Amino acid sequence: MQIQQLVYFMKIAELGSMNKAAAELLMTQPNLSRAMMNLEDELNIRIFTRNNKGVVLTEDGKRLYQYTRTILNQMELIEGIASREATPVLSIASYPMISISRLASQVYNNHKDESIRIQLLERRLQRVIETVESGEAELGVILYNSVQSKEVKHMLHYKNIEHNYLGADTWYANVGPESPLYDREEVEAEELLRYPVVRMPDDYFSNLTFYLAVGGVLLTEFKKVVYMSDNAAAVNMMKYTDVFRFGSKINSEDFALHGIRTIPIKNCGVEIRLAWIRRKKEILSPVAREFAQRLEAWVGEVLG
Repeated sequence: MQIQQLVYFMKIAELGSMNKAAAELLMTQPNLSRAMMNLEDELNIRIFTRNNKGVVLTEDGKRLYQYTRTILNQMELIEGIASREATPVLSIASYPMISISRLASQVYNNHKDESIRIQLLERRLQRVIETVESGEAELGVILYNSVQSKEVKHMLHYKNIEHNYLGADTWYANVGPESPLYDREEVEAEELLRYPVVRMPDDYFSNLTFYLAVGGVLLTEFKKVVYMSDNAAAVNMMKYTDVFRFGSKINSEDFALHGIRTIPIKNCGVEIRLAWIRRKKEILSPVAREFAQRLEAWVGEVLG
């Protein structure tokens, strides 16, 4: 098996078309098909099935896609060793939290004379774990609730990822000045049902929260939802509309700078756990260690 075969495979999988992949790879479709047939023969599996729109991955093909993505990400890291030795790189995957970018900014200011490069990838919980596993990010920051805890720990163990627990909190309601709840000192979950909740698109772990109750109200009862995968967009939605967001108080000071309040939910009953993760037995880079130390100090200060 050759790395080039895996590059071809990834391109076909991403485009869902042998013809489109051949065009982007500047090769003929028969040659590309032959390369994939050889790969299937070597692995003794079937990778693709054809339909009227192109090709789709088989179950074996989906597993190969996950493994291949990890291999190619590692190859990029290997090929970039020389440049990273000259330029410090801080690579973080995180559930969207406004305070994480502030901590990254502090690391940047401490190393700006070294032309530090920062990569902050905002993802849902499952993708944060996968991004760290693949090597695309050196360090991950995760938030998860008690319902998700068992599955999170199982996945981290399976993927050989170290879990560094930081502390626990509960959910609050983040609201902006356009919300009728803005001046409240406390809200009840039933009141929040009147307003849209802004959140990230669902993943495997969010689907586990079917029976999670917030202040006695099932999470599934919040029918008005605005989905956003970008933290800055969510901040602006809260700032200029009546939407709200469930969030920990750890971000409250940074939200306050944007005019967004963090209001307690009466008898919330939800426990949120915060942790940072990395691949086991891997030595963090100096800038990643610095970020982790700042993260631990920040959470310790806010949560006590």
